[in-house]
Amino acid sequence: MKKSFLLLAVLCGAIFLGACSGNKKGDAYEEEPYNRSKKASYENQMRYSAFIPFMYEDKFYAYYALGKKISGPDNKGWYEAEFKNGPKEGQIIKTKDIILKTRPAEGYELKKGLVVLVNHWNPKTQDENSRTDMWRKGVVYNLDKLSEDKVMLEFPHDRNDFMATKEVYRLDNIRLILEPANVRDPRIFLD
Repeated sequence: MKKSFLLLAVLCGAIFLGACSGNKKGDAYEEEPYNRSKKASYENQMRYSAFIPFMYEDKFYAYYALGKKISGPDNKGWYEAEFKNGPKEGQIIKTKDIILKTRPAEGYELKKGLVVLVNHWNPKTQDENSRTDMWRKGVVYNLDKLSEDKVMLEFPHDRNDFMATKEVYRLDNIRLILEPANVRDPRIFLD
């Protein structure tokens, strides 16, 4: 009985490893099409990560990478965090500029003037890790192409930048900032 169970376990393991090894055609692996199941594991990684600035800290135009909060905030508002990826992977820093919670944006939630987090990745042309390395804040500017899952964002640099750069992004690349809840457009508009 033990031998048959052991043989069955080895056989199942071999089948599993064979299924995970990829399709081989000759000596080269076939390029796999964009796999949406990877999107679920990617989202799971994002759910338990914070976004930490690796460039231009404390500026609205800062660039963020995934990380994890180690401690904080202390009595002065400082967090200690470690980078999970990006150019400073593995480094531990102290910062006040940290985005603790985000989630994917749905089209109906977006409105002009909302500050969101955006990434440039394209899952059909880039590898799995490239999309997690560089995020930045943007302001929703135009929703005319929302039916095509595209949103126009603008990227102001300071409170006087009323001619900010505008770019169109896929809805899949946009995340709502849930915590901290007070992230706002740095510009001051008169009503």
